Amino acid sequence: MEIESLSSGYTEPPKPVDTTPSSRLGPPIPGLYFDPSVLLPDELAESLLQKCMETYFYEENVNQVMLFERVMTRDDASLGSSASTGLPPFLRDLLSTLSAHLHPLLPRDTHKLLFPPAGSPPRARQAIVNFYRPGEGIAPHVDLLERFGDGIVGVSLGSGCVMRFAPAGGAAGPQHTVFLPHGSVYVMSGEARYGWAHGIEGRREDWVQACVGAAEGRWVMRAIRVSVTFRWLLPGADVVGGLPDADAKY
Repeated sequence: MEIESLSSGYTEPPKPVDTTPSSRLGPPIPGLYFDPSVLLPDELAESLLQKCMETYFYEENVNQVMLFERVMTRDDASLGSSASTGLPPFLRDLLSTLSAHLHPLLPRDTHKLLFPPAGSPPRARQAIVNFYRPGEGIAPHVDLLERFGDGIVGVSLGSGCVMRFAPAGGAAGPQHTVFLPHGSVYVMSGEARYGWAHGIEGRREDWVQACVGAAEGRWVMRAIRVSVTFRWLLPGADVVGGLPDADAKY
């Protein structure tokens, strides 16, 4: 879903001077996995977007929802499908789909980290669902080290947008901008998870490669966007509190 038609009264910015368009390919950051050809099926991506909007964002002042999975015990396992993990069925189904779609892309150990096989030590996930209107973004950040472990999976739904990656803590080094289309998936592990900050600049359009590998760019307008991010909770991290509100959102 690349928004190319201009809304009434909108004036497209001039072509940037000496600005390289954002890439449609993943940057060379160890532990970051992004392939623009690995997309959720269109029907699934559209239904997920609609489900998130209807379930979580029907009120105008809501733009973020956090969902916490609980660790399944042996007693829960004996109950089979009747035991709830705390995540809604459509997000559990999404995890199953992601496991299958990412299997050819990820190294075996990374896939095992994100989607542990049966018999692995029990762990709990957090799912955070964010809603963005045109012009909105999120400050550069590293997901909270005190609450979340290694291995993060993000899904981008609705409008495409550009995500910026920069060395964490303001360290010197190259920065990378990557265009995330509708239905795209990215994984951060290892160095990408701990050593790089990621964020989205607040603006209404992005200057993006016209196609994969192209030197030419074109403007892509933003519309509404929803992101779904899965993160592993560290032990005790399901207890809310103890961190400043300004940090807790990440």
